Amino acid sequence: MKLRNRIPKIDGVGAHREVAVETTYERILPHMRRVGITRLSDITGLDRIGIPVWNTICPSSHDMISVYNGKGGTDLAAKTSAIMEAVERFAAALPMRPEEVASVAELRAAGRAIVAPDEVNLEPFHVCGPDTPISWVKGHDLGRDEEVLVPLYLAGYYSRYHEVPSHRLGTTNGIASGNSVEEAVCHALCELIERDDWTMADLIGNRMSRLVGRGTFGSATGPVLRWLHERHRNVDLDTLPPSAQRYVRMYRDAGLEVSLKDLSSETGVCTVLALVAENIASTFSQSHMGMGTHPDAETAVCRALCEVAQSRAVDINALREDITLPGEEVEKFFFHVRRSGQVNKEAWAFKPSESLVRFGELPHHPSDDIVADIDLMMGRLRERGLDRVVVVDLSPPGIPVSVVRVIVPGIESWIIDRTKLGPRAAGLWEGTLGQIRRACDQADESVREGV
Repeated sequence: MKLRNRIPKIDGVGAHREVAVETTYERILPHMRRVGITRLSDITGLDRIGIPVWNTICPSSHDMISVYNGKGGTDLAAKTSAIMEAVERFAAALPMRPEEVASVAELRAAGRAIVAPDEVNLEPFHVCGPDTPISWVKGHDLGRDEEVLVPLYLAGYYSRYHEVPSHRLGTTNGIASGNSVEEAVCHALCELIERDDWTMADLIGNRMSRLVGRGTFGSATGPVLRWLHERHRNVDLDTLPPSAQRYVRMYRDAGLEVSLKDLSSETGVCTVLALVAENIASTFSQSHMGMGTHPDAETAVCRALCEVAQSRAVDINALREDITLPGEEVEKFFFHVRRSGQVNKEAWAFKPSESLVRFGELPHHPSDDIVADIDLMMGRLRERGLDRVVVVDLSPPGIPVSVVRVIVPGIESWIIDRTKLGPRAAGLWEGTLGQIRRACDQADESVREGV
């Protein structure tokens, strides 16, 4: 697999798109029956915000869900987004002929380059070991420019599988579509970085804060809690560019206050969390969120703001099979789609930070080239020790859409799958724990000396 050297963006800067959304829609429209789409539905009007949200309905889906969603700045963008998500899931569930059927031990003994199941941060299936024969398909490592074998179960997305799976859970993390392989790879990298940043922010901002608040490290916790809380500051909405200000006004006109948190990590790619809280009914989620990640901060912010609107409309629509009632007992990997029964305004995500971050302070790397965005993200990942970016081409035959699975061994995804934390998350936890213990010990000592 060889990516092109340069792909100019249709709009000059911003999101990764090499042709107009009208062209994408016209190309894919004749193929909806192949994908299993029977209906397109505009659900924007179910809510009062006005940001376009659309559904695609796929009754014969091989997925656990049969309703896919899309959002965007226009009806056409949202409709096309929903169709593309349906294509992603359709393509990822297609059967693939294995390149090899062998164990990890056999392939390593033969000197084959592989992505072993234990190299990714997903819980392995308990009966799949180094000597278990499994199916493998071809991928390409962009970082090392070499062919690599990937477990077939990890490459696709299967509700039912023909052999012992490599992992306990299949996820769609890193599966993305586009007008080209490069577009899809760019989208997938943004998604992987988003889940990595979100995981790290939740570990420290949420879970570590709760430990400190309970007095686990001593009584003088005020300064430490403030320090933890200020790691991810609110974005000053008045400093947003006009494209994002438009969405903020739509929320405010609907009587809703939206907030943005900067979750960007040392990777230096902008990740923002958007939140809205409203108590409508006991069975309706009390809060909704949206995430956005992109080298271009304006794109990241707009995505997050649009995704909150999608979350609300989809919740009101109540057709997705994976959304559950507040407090309902569900498997841990469905926590992120369970309705919230209450909102703790003192929690890290909802409590405003003491200082605000201006839009101009967010990591911002605007470019007019899709490949430049890919190169930037790969370079930033490499600096964090994540030097492998493996791409499996899942593009469906006869349909003018590219679909890929991108795998970055070592990247974190616990926030959505709740299965396994990797060494980077463990290192952040231990390093922050050490800082907190030292700070709390010093604070307690100062209190004792004062007494």
